[in-house]
Formats: sequence, structure tokens, C-alpha cells
Amino acid sequence: MKILVLGATGRTGRLFIHKALEEGHSVTAYVRNPDKARALLGTHPNLTITPGDLNDTERLAAASTGQDVMASLLGQKATVREFLHSTFLQERLPLIMQTVTGAGVKHCVLLSAYGVGDTVRTASLPMRLVCKVIMHGIFTDKVKADALVAEYQPYISRAHPGRLTDKPGRGGVKVFDMASVEHAPGIPTIAREDVADALLTIAKNPQNAGTDFLVTIGDAVLRSPQK
Repeated sequence: MKILVLGATGRTGRLFIHKALEEGHSVTAYVRNPDKARALLGTHPNLTITPGDLNDTERLAAASTGQDVMASLLGQKATVREFLHSTFLQERLPLIMQTVTGAGVKHCVLLSAYGVGDTVRTASLPMRLVCKVIMHGIFTDKVKADALVAEYQPYISRAHPGRLTDKPGRGGVKVFDMASVEHAPGIPTIAREDVADALLTIAKNPQNAGTDFLVTIGDAVLRSPQK
């Protein structure tokens, strides 16, 4: 599988790329700073580091051509300003989706967060407070960005993990169709390494396009099947 990765030098992006390479996939890391990327990612025969800005549609289209999947692991810097008010994804995601799908990519895996948008309906009261108070600025940006790319929904898989940690992965990560989730207890917490596993699992199946997923190592109460 050929995978184009945005956000390749971030903490989750690096883990995702290493796991994809270990499984034998070909990865193109589209980055602003190729020297930084080489220092963080190292070298591998199946890894291509392509320099370019997210606003450079010509370069992004060229990097997207021939790819099976685009994985966006873009994230905002954890600054006070970003937590209070962010427009990072609103400004970038529409152009990314237009360019990548225009180049022929039919499956785009986007790293979101549990509690964004309609997913908050399944959250516990403590988790709802986190979403509406602590993470309000960043989550609002994600919601508005999602609305701006609604026309591309058939190509999109969103992964919604809980609070991310840098601890070693525990394994056994679970991926649930968000539409089947009734309730997720507590404040779900998950290692970035486990999230990277889940993202790769989602990316490998093109039939996942158009579906949102809860990514967790904990339990989730699922809706009863309708008769």
C-alpha cells in the first residue's frame, strides 16, 4: 500500500510511519522541513521525504498522485492561544481534501479526537466538561473544518481517540464504528503508539472510507442491534 502522510514529524505521525514501514508499506512524508524529517524519521528504502507546504497545491497534488491512502495526523501546538481559539484546520483541511482527492486518492484517514462534534453525545459527564471547557478552542476548529469538507465525506475515515499519552502502547487497541457506540465511560486515555496501530488498521481497508471510528483500549457500550 502507498501512503501519503501529513503531520509526519509529529509524535503520532512518526510512530505511524515506523509501523507502516515495518509492515512493508511505501510511505511518502510530505513535510515543510525535510532536514528535520530525515533527522526524526531516519532513512528507509520505502520512505520518501517530499518537501512542500500545505498551501502549495501543485506540490501536494504531485505527492498525492498514485497514493492509495492519505493519512493526516496534523495537530496544533499546545499553546494557550490554540486552546482558546484555533483556525488551523479550518484554513488547511478544505484545500488539502480538494487537492488530494483531485489527484485521485479515494481514502483519507484523518486523526480527530473523541468528543469532537457528535461524538460528544456518547461521552461521560467528565469527558464532556473536558471537551467544552479545556479543549473547546481546538475542538471547535475541528468541527468547523469537518463542516467545510462535508462534500468529501465518502472519502474520509476519522479516528477519534481519547486523551493521548506518550507512554508505551499497551496493545489490543479497539476500533469501533462511531455510529454503533452508545457510551464510553470515564475520560478515555490511550498511548499514541496504540493510536498509530489503529490508524494503520483503518487505512488498510478502503471500505472504511466514509466512516468515523472510536479508537480506544478501554470499554465502550454499544447500541443494541435494531430488529
